[in-house]
Amino acid sequence: MSGLLIQGASIVDGTGKKAFVADVAVNDCLISEIGRIPAETGNFSRVIDARGLTLTPGFIDMHSHSDLLQMVKPQAAAKICQGITTELLGQDGLGLAPLTDGHIESYRRHVSGLLGDPDLAWTWRSFGEYLERLQREGTATNLAALASHGPLRIAVAGMEERALTPKELDRMCELLQRSYDEGAFGLSTGLIYPPCIFAASDELVALTSVSARNEGIFVVHVRNERGLVAESIGEIFDLARKTGVTPHISHLKVIGKENWGTAGRMLKLFDTAIDEGLDASFDQYPYPAGSTMLSILVPPHAHAGGSEKLLERLRDPAMRQRLAAEMRQGLPDWENIATAAGWDGVIVTGIPDGPNKSCEGKSLTAIAEEWKISPQEVVFELLLQQNLQVSMVNFSMSEEDVAQIIKHPRGMLGTDGLLIGKPHPRAYASTARILSRYVRQEKLLTMEQAVERMTGRPARRLGLRDRGRIALGAKADLVLFDAANIQEGNSFVDPCRHPSGIEYVFVNGVAAVSQGRETGALAGRVLRKR
Repeated sequence: MSGLLIQGASIVDGTGKKAFVADVAVNDCLISEIGRIPAETGNFSRVIDARGLTLTPGFIDMHSHSDLLQMVKPQAAAKICQGITTELLGQDGLGLAPLTDGHIESYRRHVSGLLGDPDLAWTWRSFGEYLERLQREGTATNLAALASHGPLRIAVAGMEERALTPKELDRMCELLQRSYDEGAFGLSTGLIYPPCIFAASDELVALTSVSARNEGIFVVHVRNERGLVAESIGEIFDLARKTGVTPHISHLKVIGKENWGTAGRMLKLFDTAIDEGLDASFDQYPYPAGSTMLSILVPPHAHAGGSEKLLERLRDPAMRQRLAAEMRQGLPDWENIATAAGWDGVIVTGIPDGPNKSCEGKSLTAIAEEWKISPQEVVFELLLQQNLQVSMVNFSMSEEDVAQIIKHPRGMLGTDGLLIGKPHPRAYASTARILSRYVRQEKLLTMEQAVERMTGRPARRLGLRDRGRIALGAKADLVLFDAANIQEGNSFVDPCRHPSGIEYVFVNGVAAVSQGRETGALAGRVLRKR
């Protein structure tokens, strides 16, 4: 026998069962033995004394935005160093496949505030070609991907704000089916983001019917996480009942101070639906602040027609005046994040190098005072000057609601981490925050419960039968950490610091972190749903 031997760890196996002390042997990327394993019984190339440490399956990020940066920084340090060994890409309906000639540059600009815009050629067109590109570049983490509503809609109607024709619906469903044939794990949509926000109900029914036939999950950023959050979740549950699709709500939350304390009422929607037989689930990041692209602060109608049209409208003084008024007063059914957080609660986080780089870490209120213009005008000017490539953090939630949601048994981990500029700290430390704050300090979850929410449960949701647990024959995605001392280590002021206390991370049996240091190994795989 040759391979890896981890001795004397407290094993939390990802099933929710009570921890136990044992040794684990790894050979050929698989867990080959669990129990009492003397080192002298095999020819192990590496033996780790894990007494006093906790061994778990690798953590699974159910909401990742590594879609582009993965190709230029495949070492995925932000994820690997917090023990994440598998990521789910293609979120919020704003993934990267399929692409359509004639729309690529506009779409590239549209998503730049979310995914960044690294210097690389977008050479793929189909979903399968995108996965092949990821594999060629190499990856430290395992990568699974969702088909995305936005590119599907753009392929048949561009960024037009209108209902689709029956012929267009058929074509979009054909493209979605091809994406499933090429390995998609499900379908995502972001019903606050253009062009997804323009979809009528028949469009969502058509897409989710295809997903149901393929047993793919439906991952949704709902239309409204503020005053209409119950109605927005209800819309998705009703859709699931109609088509049979499996619903999964992204980054479950309630925003706006007027709604703080209402998480319990929202969670009852899940309890009722589950009692009725609906297999509903959600993911969550463990912070009271969200993060997305700054352009979402501009009312949806301004985005119709694509990035060029948006920039054109932002140059028009009359249109700017109209948009500013709508941003102050709101529009029916539009989730106005700026008023939910307050202008002083919206912090600019991601800007490319240049004269506006100094805006990173400042609130829109502070920038407005510095520039002597209104916060609305700050938004317009930043988007124009940066060609839409600006991201933000918005403080719009309460810690109490975050804590209540994290205790619900259908929850999973989703970092929702944007990796550009000065990001939200969730990109680097979500797992450590759960284990340090909510397990060790506040004891809202046991270690076994927390680990199951970050490993076994998302693996089952994705149909990854050989990951997410410590069991014979499972893939050796493993994390070895000091449960008594694991700490997030970063903050909103200093977000790009890795957690402390994570000693080893293995991906497919290969060490990506060893003795607390990155190895640079690219042992991850691009996964395809079978």
